[in-house]
Amino acid sequence: MTAERLLLGPPDDPRWARPALGLVLVLAAFLNTWSLSINQWANTYYSAAVLGMTQSWRAFFFGALDAGSFITVDKPPLALWIQALSARAFGFNTWSLLLPQALAGVLTVWIVHHVVRRDFGHLAAAVAAFALALTPIAVVLARHNNPDALLAFLLAVALWAASNAIRSGRLLPLLCGAVAVGLAFNTKMLQAFFVLPMIAVVYLLAAPPRWPRKLLNLGVAAVVLGVVSLSWLTIVDLTPASSRPYVGGSTDNTVRDLLLGYNGLGRVGGQARIMSPGMTGGGGGLRGLGAMPGGVRVFGGGMDDSSWTRLFSGEVAPQIGWLYPLALFGAVAVVVHLWRRPRRDAGRAEFLLWAGTLAVTAAVFTFAAGIWHPYYTVVLAAPLAVVVGMGVASMVRLAKGTEWWGLLLPAAIAVTGFWAGHLLGGSPDFVPWLAPTIVVVTTLAATAMAVPLLLPRIRRRRHHRLIVAAALAGLVATLAGPTAYALTPLSTPVAATFPAAGPGGSSRGGPGGAPMRMPSRAGSPNHQAPPGFAGQLAQPEPRGGPGRDEQVSDRLIRYLTEHHQDETWLVGVVGSMVAAPIILDTGQPVMAIGGYNGNDPTPTVDQLEQHIRAGELRYVWTSGSSGVQSMGGQVDTKVVDESMAWVAGHCHLVAPEEYGGDADTTTHLYDCRNPT
Repeated sequence: MTAERLLLGPPDDPRWARPALGLVLVLAAFLNTWSLSINQWANTYYSAAVLGMTQSWRAFFFGALDAGSFITVDKPPLALWIQALSARAFGFNTWSLLLPQALAGVLTVWIVHHVVRRDFGHLAAAVAAFALALTPIAVVLARHNNPDALLAFLLAVALWAASNAIRSGRLLPLLCGAVAVGLAFNTKMLQAFFVLPMIAVVYLLAAPPRWPRKLLNLGVAAVVLGVVSLSWLTIVDLTPASSRPYVGGSTDNTVRDLLLGYNGLGRVGGQARIMSPGMTGGGGGLRGLGAMPGGVRVFGGGMDDSSWTRLFSGEVAPQIGWLYPLALFGAVAVVVHLWRRPRRDAGRAEFLLWAGTLAVTAAVFTFAAGIWHPYYTVVLAAPLAVVVGMGVASMVRLAKGTEWWGLLLPAAIAVTGFWAGHLLGGSPDFVPWLAPTIVVVTTLAATAMAVPLLLPRIRRRRHHRLIVAAALAGLVATLAGPTAYALTPLSTPVAATFPAAGPGGSSRGGPGGAPMRMPSRAGSPNHQAPPGFAGQLAQPEPRGGPGRDEQVSDRLIRYLTEHHQDETWLVGVVGSMVAAPIILDTGQPVMAIGGYNGNDPTPTVDQLEQHIRAGELRYVWTSGSSGVQSMGGQVDTKVVDESMAWVAGHCHLVAPEEYGGDADTTTHLYDCRNPT
């Protein structure tokens, strides 16, 4: 292959096609990795778990929060496994944590380009790839350690494999798609299954084999899907509880309960959660909404305004929805363009697969009554970009005809421009000149296209260059809004718990996001910090607790590390979001009593006493209660409250002046070495 063919692609391709693909991949890589270190630990809940996974293979397999393997995070561990393997290979640092998600984002862009190009051409593929690369929430999650970027990538792989199976009728691609969905399940559970309805429907309608063979193939794929999806769950639930960590987020210490409740049907049908005062949530689900007096019961959590307008709201649309009008007009154009194609036409099947998945996922997100957050929409980004690319190519083809359908493209550009102006109007101080510029450019471009398109075809040919130039200018203008938002994470740290792009979408601190450092005092004979962990940015301010008046000061950390001997855990604290910063700050395991929000029923008094008398835990830092009120019997915090009461009654209170504490606060440090 000559250098020219390598750069420009096959002879039949347009000379600009291969350079355009290279450009969009470079753009995606730039947006996903530039100044990545400003996000530091991103979500400390997951970062602390990854650190523990680098120190203990047991913690690695179960997805425990700390190397002592007391409790797991509230998600399956696949995304954390990848991050932990990266950290083991390259040292525990920001780049090793976040680079896997950045690569997943770039690969998703390539998949979108590939699947669109096959039936709709290079123009459609380029438009779709740029649309995805510049989607704000896709850029944000590619720079974050939440599992959603990996989820979006695996679902794109699943749809790509299903498309290959539909084209060929072969079983192997269908099984590859089942494996991808199963891996996605082990990333974020039931959200992975949103792609299954359209895969099954389109395969039955458009795949070449006869119906009995198609049903058999789907049955075999379902078996593979079940095996891959339930493998980790089954192993964990069959492991005796005494030989593994408690399953965080569950009520009965099983992954099955996590699947059917917090990470499963409860997300769609609604669930009541109890939050500790002041908690700001994280770990993929809202369990608190800021400082509040006492425990507050939250139905659903996050955005509980399930309605037709959820995906069009000012909080959601700027993250994912800049090209909604272009996608809608484009979908109409694809239907018109492919209307007379045979049922098994590959292009028609490709469109139904991706557009149907977009519709199903959007419908679930729209009416989900459970815990839901705007950044979940990253899984809409690839299907939306595919529909946009297919739609633009179809509108261009229709514009070459003589029917009124040719006006779809200028109409789509104009409406998308006004929609962008509306979204930018929600933040008038953010690049204030951009909204009017987009509206003016798209309006002028649409007019410059529409007037010649109304002329007879013979006269229209004289204005061909004008139409092309106007269409190109209009499409570029429609991408200006999402580009502006997508650039914000490159200069400002992304919010740790609820990542978002644009003004107000970033945060430098707060629970789950405060910059951490590795003090020189860290390390012990049993738990050494991995290579690359030291040298992070310093943060002199005390790290916030889960609310109440709790503050983990540097002096308290110094006291704990200086008095730590061979205990498994440096200290026990209520809540994972109190434990995680200490784990990252010291490199030591910390027992997160009560799990993420302090309301998981672990440890019992007997379990806690057993850990203490076995010499595995010496210090407990607590306010004497989980801080979570059981309202209406929705969540029983009796277990944690009883354990904290036992600590207060049997352990020795450490004088506040010894660790720099305030005698007037409600927080206390207890020494349980010789409990009474």
